[in-house]
Amino acid sequence: MIRKLLSFAGGWRKGTAEEYRACYNLYGGSFVTHPDVLNFMQRQLNLRHKYYVMHAPNGALLGGFCTNANKEIAIIGRASKKIGIDSFMFNKDEMILPINRRIKTLIPYRSKILSSINGHSVINSTFSLNSQREICLAKTCGKGGYSSSTKNSRNRELKKFLNSGGDVVDQALLTPNQLADIYLELFERRWGVKPDNKQQMVDMITSLRDMIFGYVLFYNGQPCAFQFITRADSPKWICFDYVNGGYDREQDGFCPGTIVTWLNVRAAYELCEREGKEMRYSFGKPTAPYKDRWCERAPLGRTLAV
Repeated sequence: MIRKLLSFAGGWRKGTAEEYRACYNLYGGSFVTHPDVLNFMQRQLNLRHKYYVMHAPNGALLGGFCTNANKEIAIIGRASKKIGIDSFMFNKDEMILPINRRIKTLIPYRSKILSSINGHSVINSTFSLNSQREICLAKTCGKGGYSSSTKNSRNRELKKFLNSGGDVVDQALLTPNQLADIYLELFERRWGVKPDNKQQMVDMITSLRDMIFGYVLFYNGQPCAFQFITRADSPKWICFDYVNGGYDREQDGFCPGTIVTWLNVRAAYELCEREGKEMRYSFGKPTAPYKDRWCERAPLGRTLAV
């Protein structure tokens, strides 16, 4: 009851999936708030999603959010985790809600991963009382980003790899089954364990084919490095989420992990430059020292709710 009152006070009213999609198309979001991702997860896990939207006095849409059975923001909370959402390949490290950045409102649901993009709009959010949570966003390949010496080093490593029998293949040229097999094989070679979520991975790639991004490295005809990256386009930015990956340790002499990382970040930067959009390429939480070499950190906010 309190949450309903807070929703009403914040200007939110029950909406439709179509209205939510319109909000996303207007204001953008992240992968976990993309309407196609929400629809996919709803089908896969039989989730009961509800949509809330805000209108201006003239009827224009000002924003929206989606919940799972009125308990939490859809697909990022504990209830979703309990029913198997972690079997699917996507990050839950940052949430960008499709909200007009000029409005002020309440989000009557708890979250600890609110993007700074929404910080000025969500009045019940705090970035100082969130245990210093951050995400790692890749530096730009242009001015103010990676140094010239770093870019030259990465390009030399790539050239050496290609001249020694290596090959680079766009993941879009491979089938969902091929990609899943490559990922699982290289993950096992890198980490020593093989995930058991192949079917979920195939289903996700098949349903969200245009939202998968990146390259696969081959050496002498065999896959040697692959990172699973998701993509979500917004009017002013494109989100790329590096979920996880693997590589063949026998090819460590070529630094395949570094090469595929460079290829993917550079390709994302070039795509965003062509489209005139900001690149938001996430390496996730700052869990390893190497991320600070590739990234700059961005704060995450907490929403205060009952």
